[in-house]
Amino acid sequence: MSAQVGAAGQTAPELFVLRDEKGPILYAPLGKLMARANEPAIEAALAFAKDPATFDAMTADEQSVIRAFGERGFFKQHAFPQHNVGFCPVQVTLFPTNGCNLRCSYCYAFGGEGGNNGEPITRMKLEVAQRAIDIIARNAKSRRDAGEPVRNFLVSIHGNGEPFCAFDLIREIVFYGQDVSEELDIPVVFNAASNGVLTDEQLDFVLANFNNMNISFDGLPEFQDANRPIAGGKGSFAAVDRTMRRLCEAGLNFGIRTTVTADMVDAMPRIVEFVATSYPTVEQLHFEPVWECGRCLTSSNTMPASGVFTKRYLESLEVAERMGLRLVFSGARQDMVVDTFCKVSSGSFTVTPTGDVTACYEVSYKSDPRSERFFFGHFEDELGDFVFDQDKLDALSELNVHNIRFCDDCFCRWHCAGDCAAKVLDGIGIDEHHGSVRCEISRALTLNQIQRRLNWKPQEEGSPQDGKE
Repeated sequence: MSAQVGAAGQTAPELFVLRDEKGPILYAPLGKLMARANEPAIEAALAFAKDPATFDAMTADEQSVIRAFGERGFFKQHAFPQHNVGFCPVQVTLFPTNGCNLRCSYCYAFGGEGGNNGEPITRMKLEVAQRAIDIIARNAKSRRDAGEPVRNFLVSIHGNGEPFCAFDLIREIVFYGQDVSEELDIPVVFNAASNGVLTDEQLDFVLANFNNMNISFDGLPEFQDANRPIAGGKGSFAAVDRTMRRLCEAGLNFGIRTTVTADMVDAMPRIVEFVATSYPTVEQLHFEPVWECGRCLTSSNTMPASGVFTKRYLESLEVAERMGLRLVFSGARQDMVVDTFCKVSSGSFTVTPTGDVTACYEVSYKSDPRSERFFFGHFEDELGDFVFDQDKLDALSELNVHNIRFCDDCFCRWHCAGDCAAKVLDGIGIDEHHGSVRCEISRALTLNQIQRRLNWKPQEEGSPQDGKE
């Protein structure tokens, strides 16, 4: 249950009551405050938060409780978080190609096969990438000159395929970004996401020019070879292992993203130990349960049960903490107070190989029914420039947790912020958002983060209560 004062955009001492085997927890997400208390103290706090005029009618003990909570800031007014709705990006994500050298069994984008409907394998035109870089670099300069805390512009290389399959294009993109950076006297940062199957030449270039990388890797040799084979069927572990060892040797910042299927969920703690031991400089390991879409629908890969994933994640967390490795899941982020899960609502500037502009990495083909919602622009060859649809941007700005009634009474709502729109709003309106199995995972892991901040760890097996009453 929660006590709320005010509406979206106003202020509120928003309180939630969570429960575990040790009793109730009073939680104020906007202030990141939490405290254990007995039931009468909790009831008094909720009553006062709802109507401060009840204080005079309270007993002396209840008033003492209210003062104690107040001194800690539980009743402080906080503005609800608000995202920026103006479209003036200082970063762009470029998808150089939908071609791919792997055939991952769960790929959401059917990498190397042109999506679910077999669209042509396409490479981005250089002038498309150049114009995108021009836009973000000049935005960064003008915003910095106006006094905003903008220190650089960011070019991310990603893809609905393996971006380095268009290596010659990536080279030109990087060289152009560096030229623009020098011309405008504002730094450029280059990031990349890759499957890690790279040549020596490509690795040399990455090490010389990129600030960090994220490698998709399924954690153990047997899972990597089975789930992420090279086109033609050969395993890819040896190639990816070689890449990550070179990244470690060179000291380049990099993270690992592991997609967890039902077949591998029980091995999560072993994956943590293997990664921490084999790649000691990796910054973080990101576990994400597979979402049943794309090739998952034609392969044997299935999503692990939420309770099993949660249990194995918490076991993995113990191993990660012992070995000095940061472990993350996208929906569990108690340290963040936001109103959107990602940058979809503020017009994430992502350019597909065909020159279309999408707000979501996972929606990258026109043939995807979700493109009607997430595509908001395209590169116009005759103009030599991008054309953006303001009506689409306005509609995207509404995809935030203020408008998701399902989340109103959930203590995670300012943390996961309604979760990934491409997943939970597939084919439905925001008013039809009804959550997913990911909600169960997010609530359990976020509650565990709160418990850990209270210096308490579960003594018995089983996932904690979901905190939603």
